[in-house]
Amino acid sequence: MISKPKTVKDALMMSARAAVKRELADNMDERGDYHASWERAEADEMDEAAGKFLDIGSHTLHVTGPVRPGNGGEMLVVTRELQADVPGLVDTVREKPSMLAAEASESRLRLTGNAMVLAVDTAESIKAANSPEKMLAHQLATLHRLGMLAAGKASDLLQRHGPLNQATSVEAARQMNAAARVFGSFQDGLLTLERIRRGGKQKMTVVHQHVAVGPGGQAVVAAGGVKSRGQKTKGRGQQ
Repeated sequence: MISKPKTVKDALMMSARAAVKRELADNMDERGDYHASWERAEADEMDEAAGKFLDIGSHTLHVTGPVRPGNGGEMLVVTRELQADVPGLVDTVREKPSMLAAEASESRLRLTGNAMVLAVDTAESIKAANSPEKMLAHQLATLHRLGMLAAGKASDLLQRHGPLNQATSVEAARQMNAAARVFGSFQDGLLTLERIRRGGKQKMTVVHQHVAVGPGGQAVVAAGGVKSRGQKTKGRGQQ
């Protein structure tokens, strides 16, 4: 006997487990295991129990409003339980796109911390066209700031204590290695932006070269030019 779900989370997890059981039953069928029918029957019971609980008309859900698609195509069954478990989730999904964009922008900028000015300038410089490009711009700005700080600390250590101090040299090298890794990630981010804007397509350039060689001659084609050697062709009037 399948126990009935008591919460929305229980129902969703039960539905997920039912899908796993159904996949398991299919695998058992391939091996000729007669227990597959039991697994499939139990999966059907679990789906039925979860479906009844998640039914919009079910009184156990205490639905507080109509169900309709929200931002990002998300569909929420608004219940008092859901509002208590994840406060603000319903508003985020259902609020107007302009308000959603404004709050998302504020969240992105807050996450940049001390790199906020660089982040805004970077997004403006690359003409970020959407949220993912803005996020990438902010990541690039943050990476640049961290890399420069690490490189600056290495330089300061060497200037203050000199390269002959072993402890200082070790720490300076550590900071420079960190800076190099960060700068590498920064450059990878720029390449990612380029790939995004190309749609993931590679650009190839095909160069056509025409080579004319006289009788008995040999052509040597090298990068950047064409050379010919061998017998010279005779012009008009030459014997």
